[in-house]
Amino acid sequence: MYLKKLIFAVLIYGIAAPAFSQDFDVSGRRRPGEDGTVRIQSGLAISVPVKEGDDMALQQETALRSFYKLVAGSCAMVIETIADSCEITNVTTNVNSKDRGVNGPQIGVTGQIAMKVKFKASLSKPAP
Repeated sequence: MYLKKLIFAVLIYGIAAPAFSQDFDVSGRRRPGEDGTVRIQSGLAISVPVKEGDDMALQQETALRSFYKLVAGSCAMVIETIADSCEITNVTTNVNSKDRGVNGPQIGVTGQIAMKVKFKASLSKPAP
């Protein structure tokens, strides 16, 4: 039974591996797509102190708004530094509250941002 499962897993991997390898070159770096873009991902985390007596739902909303402001500025920063174009393709968030720690109760917001980016042409030139 174990051998059948192992063979099945290897077979599935063998079928899927060529699809995954198309995004990478020989050195393991991500290759640009047909339109010259690549997908990059970034993670963010913020913590906001909880104000005792204030509405918790409102505080969570405020923390999320702060997080989304950071997300909105991500493409601008990427364009300013390494890219000619940038488009946010996906955002995930997680909100939680922490009651422990030296800093007291806090609301934590973590998330991932996926972006479709076309790097500046000057970045693909070899260093002198």
